[in-house]
Amino acid sequence: MNKKASSNVQRAAEILITLGGAGTAGMSLASLAEATGDAKSAVHRALVSLAEYGLVDQTGRRGNYRLGPAIYALAHRTPSINDLVTVFRPALMSITAETGLSSFLMVRAGLDTVCLDFQTGVITAQSLIQGVGGRLPLGVGLAGVVFLAMMPSEACERALKINEPRYGVWSVDPAVIRAEIAQFRRDGFVYGRRDSMDIANLTLSVPAYSEQLFNCEAAVSVLAPIGGLRDDAASDIARIMRQHLDQPVAQLNGL
Repeated sequence: MNKKASSNVQRAAEILITLGGAGTAGMSLASLAEATGDAKSAVHRALVSLAEYGLVDQTGRRGNYRLGPAIYALAHRTPSINDLVTVFRPALMSITAETGLSSFLMVRAGLDTVCLDFQTGVITAQSLIQGVGGRLPLGVGLAGVVFLAMMPSEACERALKINEPRYGVWSVDPAVIRAEIAQFRRDGFVYGRRDSMDIANLTLSVPAYSEQLFNCEAAVSVLAPIGGLRDDAASDIARIMRQHLDQPVAQLNGL
């Protein structure tokens, strides 16, 4: 940075970048001043202002400075629930109109999935959930399989192990879930059978987010009765779903 052209904003940015490379140990005021090539008094004033907004923390009264929690929060800000429903509802309507199948917007909530919105199709099937707010353990519904498959391997295995005692309640075999995870990682969508109230149905699920949507795990599923969705049509349905989901993802990235 050109020190002659230095401004408070530039100074604050350089301090944050420098602290970003310091790790959890942080840096002292003197070290920061030396690293940034600025006066200790000017660096200290900037640190005080940054600390007011939670962008930096100080470890103790005279301890080192390090990046604050607000940095993480800003970097991982997610769209609100209202944003997700508002932006994805037209996509659900379009998917249901083109396929005739009921569609569901699902998000991950810890070790569960929760329904935020749905559209009822002309081809009806018995859902595992009862509308908005319906909740399922990860892996019971196929949106949960999508979330498991997108996790790092260690986190995925941990979630499966924790939820395994719950799968018996829903008559879902953990081996089936693992096969579906492999299917998603191969094909980019997951397609399989679930039974609800002794009625068999078919579900197809695709992710409804992108790498640009940090910390936002959402998926859209469509539901069909056995015989209402041919196996050889699954990839075409997935393509239609992705096509209608492209525009909402672009809108969310601009929020």
